[in-house]
Amino acid sequence: MSSTNKQQRIDWLTEAGNNFCAMPFGHMAIEANGDIRPCCMGDKFPGLNIRNKTIQEVYRDPIRDEFIESFRQNKQHTLCGACWKDPQIRTHFSSALQSKSITEQAMAGKMPGTELKWLEIKPGNRCNLKCRICGVHGSSSWAKDAHKLDQKDVPYKESNAFKYTQSCDWIEDKDFWNDIRELASVEYIHFMGGEPFMVPEHFQLLERLVEDPSIDTSTIAIGYNTNGTYFPTEENINLYNNFKKVHFALSIDDFGARFEYQRKLAKWEEVKLNIVNFSKLCKEAEDVQFTADMDTTVSVLNIFALDEIYEEFIKLGYTIDDGHEHYVYNGPEAIWQLPSDVKRIILDKYKGNTTPWITKAMKYMMSRELEAGKWLFADVHTSLDKLRKENFKTIYPEWYQILKPYWKPMEQQMEQQMKPGDIIDNR
Repeated sequence: MSSTNKQQRIDWLTEAGNNFCAMPFGHMAIEANGDIRPCCMGDKFPGLNIRNKTIQEVYRDPIRDEFIESFRQNKQHTLCGACWKDPQIRTHFSSALQSKSITEQAMAGKMPGTELKWLEIKPGNRCNLKCRICGVHGSSSWAKDAHKLDQKDVPYKESNAFKYTQSCDWIEDKDFWNDIRELASVEYIHFMGGEPFMVPEHFQLLERLVEDPSIDTSTIAIGYNTNGTYFPTEENINLYNNFKKVHFALSIDDFGARFEYQRKLAKWEEVKLNIVNFSKLCKEAEDVQFTADMDTTVSVLNIFALDEIYEEFIKLGYTIDDGHEHYVYNGPEAIWQLPSDVKRIILDKYKGNTTPWITKAMKYMMSRELEAGKWLFADVHTSLDKLRKENFKTIYPEWYQILKPYWKPMEQQMEQQMKPGDIIDNR
């Protein structure tokens, strides 16, 4: 079968009754606590963890074999509930560059093999930020806030947040970073986080690959999701020069005061300087291809300012390309959960805006409705505001006025609960 374009792959994947997904056949995700998942959207495999095991052992485990077999039989496996509910996720990953060839094999009627092509590693939850759309699963800095919000009556060292952070210590196992037996066929290694640049151990894995004469690292691409507070050292860059390509996905969701509110503990001017330096690295590199883009996650926190954000990124030398579709998929920050009347206001705001990134966000916002229950955004962020002594309405005055009908009952409740001396910073 000749090479297909992305739309052909999407059309095939969305045919009625087709449950194929490329991810099980060539991808594996290691969570921050070592749990193994089929991909970043799938549920974890019961009882399967990287602790005291090698990549090869978990990738070839019978539990994964059983999972893959269900796709050979065109069945919907229970671990993939998010994709069965929202097919757009499955088609996005199965038609992406890293899994293009796997999907094309299936389209040609040939069931793919199970060579590891795409390895995703979240090396623990070490992180220097505590972002609003994150939690202790992705940031050690979140642990104390999570404890105060969820288990304040439990001693911190007995809290779930503390225990989870402790479970991320598997990254200190040198054997893991030095064992590359399953990586002979790998084409892409994706480091997420936490903040991967706070985990220097991961460079050991790259060094082992470079040192092995049987592995051609010039065919391997490296990817990062990074919060922009770190910039690679000269030593890092020299190591990267042995690989095919290095891509930096910069998790920047806004700018200025809104950025600092959303990504707590970050300083916009410092991150802005790194953003400029990443662009400079990409333009000046000679030995290997370096690329960087804004991996902006669209959420309730930035949906009302997408036009401003887009223009600011252009000033910094970045555009958000036509194919970028990165959203908070679940939880109160998911834009599809917004009340219907608020959605109409947002649609009216962007009426006539033809920027593909924004029009796709509008389409995703309208793709689902909150089925039942209360929209919890105001509850969550009012509680977090009180804890962090911040105030949503001073950071988002215009957006707050639109959300106010859904915010006021929670504000009144918080006022009744506040004790004398409690202050919410209104600066």
